[in-house]
Amino acid sequence: MKRGALLALALTACTTGQANTTPPITSGPPPGSGSVALQLSLGTANLSGLNQGVNLLETFRGAQGYTAIPITTATLTGPLGLQGPKHSKDPGSGKAAIPIGAASNQFQVGPTQTRVLAGADGFGIGPPGCSCAGINFYPFQPQFADVAAKLTFGGGTEPFYGGPPAYPATTLAASALSSLVQIPSSSPEGFYMIAFKKLPPAGKYTLTVTYSQNGRATTQTASAEFRPALLPSFTNVTAHSDHRGGAVVTLRFPRGVNQALVNIIDANVPPAPSSNPCNTGLGFATLRFDKSGTLRVPDDLGNYGKGGAKTFCKGDLLNVQVIGFDYDDFGIGPPGNTQQRPRLPARADLTYSTVIVVE
Repeated sequence: MKRGALLALALTACTTGQANTTPPITSGPPPGSGSVALQLSLGTANLSGLNQGVNLLETFRGAQGYTAIPITTATLTGPLGLQGPKHSKDPGSGKAAIPIGAASNQFQVGPTQTRVLAGADGFGIGPPGCSCAGINFYPFQPQFADVAAKLTFGGGTEPFYGGPPAYPATTLAASALSSLVQIPSSSPEGFYMIAFKKLPPAGKYTLTVTYSQNGRATTQTASAEFRPALLPSFTNVTAHSDHRGGAVVTLRFPRGVNQALVNIIDANVPPAPSSNPCNTGLGFATLRFDKSGTLRVPDDLGNYGKGGAKTFCKGDLLNVQVIGFDYDDFGIGPPGNTQQRPRLPARADLTYSTVIVVE
């Protein structure tokens, strides 16, 4: 495999998007009494101790507990002093009303329909046409990375999504842009990061979402309190290849962290299998930590988590993302939680770090 054939680049033009029309829904006051329920919790995001931001944790679910309906817009507003970093390529640059979803995470649904949001990696704001736990193409984060998080994300924004063994094995599905291109599904991890040069002010923030049903625009809102206090950074993270196709990760929770998800992204796996047996490696893996310790990705978890091939191939570049939470992030989302209105934490703080490993 050719080094540098980044999975992230392979996914930038891919969406779920098999559906060009939205399903029938019913909703009415109070919010959530029908088949659409929007909820919001906010916290801080410590980006490797180099930058900081806001973690937006939301659920927007139908009666079955998955994405209620494709969202056209999602906007975050807050107290006086909230402003998106100026001179950014993302929407909301310099504005007090910040659109959720980076510019690269919006796309067309149908040839004549409006652009819809794919960029809020929450439990319920996602790509259109999805009523499943596995979701194709999860977004690149954080928003405003080009201005406020250049030190943390030197190579640009990164994809965040969940895979096996923590999440179910993935499936290959046709891209909305071309039926000739197959892309692996993935699972939402719930958080959405907005990077700032300095933390925005404390106070009440409101998320406003709009969507279209049968030609009629509908709006819902949810509010939450924000308190600007960061979790500590990870200082004891080690990751290495076991040289048999798997990887071993050891970490120690910093103060306040109750759970961690470790995403291991293989930068060399293409978006679809080829004749080379190792090319059917996993592509991405996720480990769930509920306490400090050591966990490993199995050696033979290839074929996108179904087994029968090496998980990672010799010489591959592995991007190890460590995201620690002060709440039960895994327990809020699918596949384990499909409640329409799961109980969200009062605060939703996270701390992020990354390690690069060669298999």
